[in-house]
This record gives sequence, structure tokens and C-alpha cells, in this order.
Amino acid sequence: MVKNSTRAFSYFLEFLNPVVFKRRIPIVTFLLQRSWGAWFAFAAFVFFYSTHQYTYSGLFIIITAVMAMNGLAKTVLVLAHRTPAWWKKHPTLKVLHFINSEGEMAGIFVGVLALIVVGLTHSADLEHIHWPIGEAFTLYGIMSFANWTVHHMVTVMTIVEKFTGKFGVVFLGSLLSAVTGEPTAAVFLSEYLGNRVTPENRPKLATAIAGSIGSGGGWLPFAAPPILIIWGILSNDFGWSIVNLMIFIGLGCITHAMVVSTFATKYIKDTEEELTTSHLPTALMTFGFLTLLVLAHIFAHGPYLWLIDAIIGINVSFTLASLYGDKISQLVKDKKFKTDEDRRVDHDYAELSEKAFSATYQPMLLSFLLLSLEVIGHVAEPFIEIIAESIPESWPLLMTALFLFYITALVSHFADNALASRVFIVVALSFMSSMGEAAANLLAIAVVYGALYGGFLMIPANLPNFAISRAFHVDSGKWMKSAFGIYWTGIVYAAALFFWSIFLK
Repeated sequence: MVKNSTRAFSYFLEFLNPVVFKRRIPIVTFLLQRSWGAWFAFAAFVFFYSTHQYTYSGLFIIITAVMAMNGLAKTVLVLAHRTPAWWKKHPTLKVLHFINSEGEMAGIFVGVLALIVVGLTHSADLEHIHWPIGEAFTLYGIMSFANWTVHHMVTVMTIVEKFTGKFGVVFLGSLLSAVTGEPTAAVFLSEYLGNRVTPENRPKLATAIAGSIGSGGGWLPFAAPPILIIWGILSNDFGWSIVNLMIFIGLGCITHAMVVSTFATKYIKDTEEELTTSHLPTALMTFGFLTLLVLAHIFAHGPYLWLIDAIIGINVSFTLASLYGDKISQLVKDKKFKTDEDRRVDHDYAELSEKAFSATYQPMLLSFLLLSLEVIGHVAEPFIEIIAESIPESWPLLMTALFLFYITALVSHFADNALASRVFIVVALSFMSSMGEAAANLLAIAVVYGALYGGFLMIPANLPNFAISRAFHVDSGKWMKSAFGIYWTGIVYAAALFFWSIFLK
């Protein structure tokens, strides 16, 4: 992989060229104009934070993040199904066809602005921010290598289908997202199943896969952002181990993934080609190394491993940038495009460019998003504590848990579910002293359940949804309509909470 790094680095330097960067300014300006509500909310946050009214500032930083992560993601919502046509002809917006993770970039932007405001107005507060540095490196390393292995996963899915059928492809593929990362699972499941569904059933299969992946990645902390971002809190403040996570969260998330996978199966057509396993040895070796990397993070988590994560991430990013650069160049030669307009409207060129951006930058963006959401979550804590104090102590514990589950899921519908889990875990933590460790554990479970479940209703709610919506050509309206068809499956999580409310006494 190292041999391609020099060429990839040259591509990176070309992007940073002042002339090239200047041409991107109109694009940035357009994106900022897509979320005026977020700017008004951010102005309110600055006013209240600078005047020490932290409750209100916490409210408005949440509103800012939610509106920005949806407002700046509107281009993705529109372009997921490649309409309307004028986007393809616009001279400055053509790059938007190939960029994804816009919601995540908006979250990073808000986090950086909030950090600047905190530093300029109350610099002492910076000492209270607990940076998830290790978690960010972990996400970068594991997801980067998972992006490298994604083309081998199609072979692995072939083996899975031979022994378990179509249900096993969706269900086990979703559970593998806890190892490969949810966006990577979205890519290989979409590639494997994209041509095996009728056009009218694409939205239903797409949202079912999204719901299954969103839950299936929750039984390990290293690949699901809504868990990874609060893993330090769960392990340090709640005393959870990996085993606790597998037991507490695994019960609900695996069961929910199983139920949703059952619905996905009926939309998948039988394959017309013979299932082949010719590349199995290479696929198993690559996937085996990824498994060892995950195991290393379980048993040897520390600064030395973070350095390895950084090396892996940088090397894979440069290598994939170079490889996709070669593929794009070859595609241009094969199709003999005469003008830039020909490239902009070509489906294969757009799809390959999107894959290149995702493979190269997505792990890095997610890592920075974890850090940014920590800043947003820290600033929002005073407001969330007010919510926690307003919950009547006379409520039965199960009712409080269900309330937390649904409010976390509701926020996850509109913003990235990692933000929802980071914000509302504060509520569970606030009950630790008054109600005891067992009750706090139940509320923490409710928050994680809500974040995992809530991430499938809208496209910006969870990172894998963007890749799935593009692969199946599903726009935001059809996505939501189909997602409501399986919305009732939240009963699975409610039942799991009922079980833990009895067990954790």
C-alpha cells in the first residue's frame, strides 16, 4: 500500500492549491446559505454562553447542531437520486455530486465554532472537556482498514448466503458492521444486493438494511459512533466492560436486527448467477487481519495502538485515493469524454467519484466528528441536566427509561445518532447518585437503544444511510415513507427495556 502514497499525496496537495481552493469558495458559501436557522441558533448560543446563561446556551447549541447537520445535508438528500437536472449543469456545484458525509462535516464545523467561542469567552471551561482521543484513533484505524477490505466482503457474503440464505446475508452482514464499521457494511451489502431487488421495492429494502445495520453494529463499541463517542463514559462512570456492553446492548440490538432482517429478506430476489468462492482464501485472510485489529483494541487499548491506528489510517487513505484516481482516469479514457459536462452527467463517473471520496475521507471525518460532538455535548450538558431534574422521581423507573429511549430516538431521527447518545447519556448519569447504579445502568441502556433505533428514519440520521440511499437510488421522501413501515419494530427495544427493568433490581 505504501508505494501509492506519493501519488496520492500529490493529489492532496493539488486540492490544497490556492487556485483550486479559491474555486471552492462559492460552494462553501452556497452550503452555508442552506441553513440560516442554524446560524440564528448559533448566534443565540454565543449570546447566552458569553453572558453565563449556560442552560439556554446548551439548548441553542443542540438546535444549531441538529439544524446544521440537516440543513447542510440537503444537497445529499436531493442528489441521492440524482435530480433535479440543473444541479448537474451548475458550474460550481458539480463537486457536490461526489461529496458525501455532508451532515458529518456540518457537525464538525459546529463543534469547531463552539470550541472557539468557549476558548474566547471562558477558556477555563476547556479543562473540563474530556477529549475522546483514543476513540477517535480507534475509529480511524479500524474503519480505514475496513474500507480496504470492503471488496473482499462480497466473497464473504457469498459464503454466508450458501449456508444461511438471504436472511443470513442481511442479518450476519449487519452484525459484521460491529467489526467492519457501519458505513463499510452499508457499502458491501448494497453492492451485493443492489441488483437483486425490483425498482418498486428498492426503498423498502434500503430502509430495512439501514435499520438492520444501525442496530447490528451496536454489540461492540469500536464501529458504531453512537456507542464509541460515549464509551469512555460507559466504561469509566458506569463501570461497563466489553462483556457488559455485549449483554446489555446486545440483547436489544441483535434482536431488532434479526426482526428487521426478516422483512428485508422478502424483497430480495434469488440470484441468477452461481455463487462462487474462488477468492475466499484472500478474503478470509484480509478479514482475519481486521478481526485481529479489533481484538487488539479489546485487550491492548492504549497509546501505542493509537499510533498503529494512525499509521493504518493514513496509509490506507493515501492508497485508496491513488487507486481510485487510477480508476477514474481509466474510466475517462475508456469513455472518451469530450467535455466536463459529459463527465458530470455520466452515472458511472459520478458513482466512482463518490466511492473515492467516501473511501478516502470518511473514516477521518467520523474521527473528527467524535471530537466535535464531545464539544457540543459538553456545552449542552447544563440544559440536559435541567431536563433530567424535570423528570419526576415519582415516575416508575421503566417509564423514565422509555421516555429516555423515545426522546433519544426522536433526536436521532433528525441529527446524527452519535450526537443524541452523547447528549442524553448525561441524563442517565445524573440519576446515578439519587437512584443507584442499577437504575442508572437501565437508563444508559435506554439511551443507547434510542440512538441505535432512531438512526434509520431519515437519511441524515445515521452515516450508512447516505451510502445505502445512493446505491438504491432512494430519495428522502420515499426513504421516510418506507422507514415508517418498519417503525413499529421499536417494540423490540421496549421489550428489552422491560426485561432489564426486572433484571436490574
